Amino acid sequence: MKWIILGLQLFLPAAVAVYTINFGRWMNKRGEGFGAGTAYVLALLAFGLSAGVLLYNNNR
Repeated sequence: MKWIILGLQLFLPAAVAVYTINFGRWMNKRGEGFGAGTAYVLALLAFGLSAGVLLYNNNR
């Protein structure tokens, strides 16, 4: 049950990460390689930070 609640709490950050990755793919199609890479890194950092904080605070 605990993992289901954690998964539900990570739904919104995951949705934002998917949107950002798709935006990066769109930028890459338009020839903006640096912008696409930046979008990918931003998605990774945002989701990683959200998941890390959630798991850290959950184990206290």
